[in-house]
Amino acid sequence: MALNLRSEVRRLRVFDLEQVRHQEPGQEWVPHWHEEWSFGAIVRGECRCSVAGHPFVARTGDVIAIAPGVVHTGAMSAPQYQWRVLVAMLYVPSDWLVNEGLRPPPRSGVARMPRLAESARGLATTAEVQGWLRRAVPALRRSLPADPSAVEPGPPSAAVRALIERVQQAVAGGDLSVADLANRCGVSRERIHRVLTAWVGMAPGDYLRAVRLHRARQLLLAGEPAAAVAAECGFADQAHFTRWFRRSFGYTPGDLLQAAERG
Repeated sequence: MALNLRSEVRRLRVFDLEQVRHQEPGQEWVPHWHEEWSFGAIVRGECRCSVAGHPFVARTGDVIAIAPGVVHTGAMSAPQYQWRVLVAMLYVPSDWLVNEGLRPPPRSGVARMPRLAESARGLATTAEVQGWLRRAVPALRRSLPADPSAVEPGPPSAAVRALIERVQQAVAGGDLSVADLANRCGVSRERIHRVLTAWVGMAPGDYLRAVRLHRARQLLLAGEPAAAVAAECGFADQAHFTRWFRRSFGYTPGDLLQAAERG
């Protein structure tokens, strides 16, 4: 059922800031990431999340921050709201934060901020969205300080860094299967799996699909037609492409194109 659920997406011409309102309980997202900072408010309902492998439940009145490139999943529910939910998300390029003189929080996480969350309910104009972010980002920075007790993993070795770079180059070159990656990089499929799982946080198949979807999103915003994008990014057909696109972002390629035109 979750595959049929859709979210409302708007493109705001503020450093290509994006606003998405998720309103369907039961909606789920496969593991994915964003190139921008993700700031969101649980206005009504719940979202069961996993961010960088750490599960938590964000409830009504919570505000969320997810750093760029951090793999996460989510599923929305509304146990006491008669099947009505509202999660307002803003995807904010780092350039906008720099331009505003705002320092993002040092880590991803969730904070209890009922008034701030409620004020995200009716965000409509570009000025309102920017005003909300000017309040939310400093508040999240105060509420999500760096955790001195956290054990940070050591940096990857030179061999691991080189392999990840070769994987990225292979994907950019059109290799869309784990076997292709292994052949291009000159290592076993098991080695690819170990490195990507440990350092990217995703199994190779999930990583490849996510990269293809992010590439597809960029092509759509560049004006490429959806059918051509589906073929270029290795999906069996446009329906297959649309299904996975919705599972990652919550809205369809057509929704994104309409939002870009309205923006």
